[in-house]
Amino acid sequence: MTLLSRIGKTGWILIIILFLSLTYTVSAVSGSNSVTVFVTDTRTRENLAGAQVYLDGGYRGVTGTVDGTGTLVMQDVTPGTYTVRVTRTGFKEATTTFAYPAETTVDIALSKSALVSLDPAGPTPGAINVIFYPSSTSYSCTDKVKVSTPVYMTNETRFRNDVMNVINSTFLRLDKFTSASDPLPADYRERFNFYYYYDPAAPADAFSGCAGTVPEKYWDEVPFSDVTVVLYPSYYGIYANASCQPTGCTQDLGPGHTLMKAPADRPVLFSHESGHALFSLVDTYCGDTYYYQNGPYPNVWASLASCEADARSGSRDPAQCRQIRKTTSLSSSCTRNYWQWDPVPDIMANGYSGTFGDAATRRIDYVLSQAGAGSS
Repeated sequence: MTLLSRIGKTGWILIIILFLSLTYTVSAVSGSNSVTVFVTDTRTRENLAGAQVYLDGGYRGVTGTVDGTGTLVMQDVTPGTYTVRVTRTGFKEATTTFAYPAETTVDIALSKSALVSLDPAGPTPGAINVIFYPSSTSYSCTDKVKVSTPVYMTNETRFRNDVMNVINSTFLRLDKFTSASDPLPADYRERFNFYYYYDPAAPADAFSGCAGTVPEKYWDEVPFSDVTVVLYPSYYGIYANASCQPTGCTQDLGPGHTLMKAPADRPVLFSHESGHALFSLVDTYCGDTYYYQNGPYPNVWASLASCEADARSGSRDPAQCRQIRKTTSLSSSCTRNYWQWDPVPDIMANGYSGTFGDAATRRIDYVLSQAGAGSS
């Protein structure tokens, strides 16, 4: 009698059942079961590629960066309840739970963080933190009044582009505005961290007070800020005369609370205000402003003797020291008991043209050396 005849029909049925059972067990152990994670932008509903996905704390990969589907298929999921955490640069992380096999898909929507880093490699420890905040107001030269402007609050891309243009034409070109007699550190561009803060429901007001205002909660959310820039897009109307030039201003509101405002379309004026806000430079024009000797490495001195002594120590001509004064064509004069050295066109004397002179550059170089790229 053959083996096949000895097993019989019933035996074959049992063998087949046993084989199917073993096949199912092997399949379950090998982890062929999967769960698909879908990640989207809460505001736009667009798929988010490049989001990092974690299952119960374990890294599972990133959502599709090739096809931009915003999905990730997690393999080897066995029955049970799990927590999924998703993170992506520029967005607030989100978590959710699901139970497998009842749920085989997970949908997660990420909300953009109000604070967005503009440094692809991440912030540099010890660098100067500059944060841009959009204004919902500007100024009309035609009507001579503050006006509402929704351009930034309805168009984040426009605001981001204006911020990047300002950064590229001022901070990243600082060596073009400073004196070659005192070169800036070769890596000075890495001594800044740039961010912008975008919350359409809580805009800044550039024309409320000297340097504008931001919501009070902002200071609690961004305690590491060195300088916050309230950026407004432009003046409206025609710049008929000097009385309707775009304006900037800087205010020190306490530690970590330095606030400056400037228009996005006037890089020299922006540089003038950042001279105050970042480098503690003093105005060298004669007018209604605040004067003091801003040592170490000042650009304004409280006496002629101090100016001359500083010039000699820096190998500059002491004869260039002069009192801050101005005489107009109407014979009205302005004189202050402070002295300056940098020759015209001095950017701290005129916010609409000029460069930083030798004395101002020495001060800028000193501040940047204290920032120290990569320092802790």
